Amino acid sequence: MVLPLFSATDLLSRLTSIFLGFAPPFLLLSIGYEAVFYGALGLALFGWISFENALLYVYKPNKSATSFEAENSNIILEEGDRCLQLSDMRIPVVFLVFFNIAFFGTGNFASIASFEISSVYRFITIFSPFLMSALLIFKLFIPFMLVICAFSAITKLAKVPRSGCYFLVILCSDVMTIHFFFLVKNTGSWMEIGNSISHFGIVSAQVVFVLLLFALTSVYTKDIQTRSTDQVSQKNYVDLS
Repeated sequence: MVLPLFSATDLLSRLTSIFLGFAPPFLLLSIGYEAVFYGALGLALFGWISFENALLYVYKPNKSATSFEAENSNIILEEGDRCLQLSDMRIPVVFLVFFNIAFFGTGNFASIASFEISSVYRFITIFSPFLMSALLIFKLFIPFMLVICAFSAITKLAKVPRSGCYFLVILCSDVMTIHFFFLVKNTGSWMEIGNSISHFGIVSAQVVFVLLLFALTSVYTKDIQTRSTDQVSQKNYVDLS
């Protein structure tokens, strides 16, 4: 898991290194279909990155050489991120979808009875609830790391302010928290009451875990280098001239 820090800094190489670096511990803690889930999640995240990369060129207005020459100085001076737009809301929404898929993809963690203890038998055979829980939580965090690394790479690729996207993610999480708060039940069967409370607790804790994981994954994604469409246009203009 340390080797991705020494990999190449271009987007595809770094994300591939992160995916392969976290694969061995996840596979050692997996049983059955969970190994297939890890590969499927990685392919879906790479598809998301490819989709966002394609949008940069689809919605990029065609500029002539004269207009590019007039705006060349602005491109050089404006090295920061662009302002957020309404269409950028899709990035936090898709992130939350993948975040919940990563959480519930390997089992129903809404109930403590759904934890599969046999996945930690490769490391510990004596019943130790604290150590087993720590290994299961570590296994649960690995898909989160992949999703947040892909999210950070997309913010750099689209030149969207990362802090603004983080606040949009927190805003969406708060909306989900309020939604599940009003769905909490105090009547009915014990299962319905327990599920409603656990769903509210999971979404409430999601706000805290997202911030902690953002800080952790920044170690892997802070050096990622992307090539924007403006740089491509500038290179083409230099070649033509």
